[in-house]
Amino acid sequence: PGFAPPAAGYPPQQPGAPQGYGGAPPGHAGMPQPPQQQQAVSQAPPLPHPILFLENVPHSADSEAVAGLFRAFMGYKEVRMVPSRPGLAFVEFENEMQSGVAMQRLQGVDMQGQALKITFSRS
Repeated sequence: PGFAPPAAGYPPQQPGAPQGYGGAPPGHAGMPQPPQQQQAVSQAPPLPHPILFLENVPHSADSEAVAGLFRAFMGYKEVRMVPSRPGLAFVEFENEMQSGVAMQRLQGVDMQGQALKITFSRS
C-alpha cells in the first residue's frame, strides 16, 4: 500500500486563509489549542512599593489610630485616610523594604474587631 494524497477539502479551509492553508501549522491540524491567557496585570500581585494600601479598616478608626499601629516600624512617614471610602487607608514609608516589613508583621492584625488586609499600593 502506498501513500494516498489527502482528500479534497482537507484540512478544512478557514475563511480568509491563504489557499491551501487550513489554519493550523503543519502537523498540528485537529490538536487542541491552549486557552487564551488572562491579562497578567489584573491578577498579578502589586510590586513592592513604599506605600501600603489598607482595607477593612474599622469605620470608627481615625488616622491617629492607624498611625499607632504603623509608627513603631522604621521608615514610617504618614497615614492618609480615604474620606470618600470608609474602611480604606494608605500608609507611607521611606522605601519598599520598610513597608514590606510592616505589611508582613501587621497582615491580618485585629483592629477594633476587624482583620486588616494590607497590600502594596499600585500607584
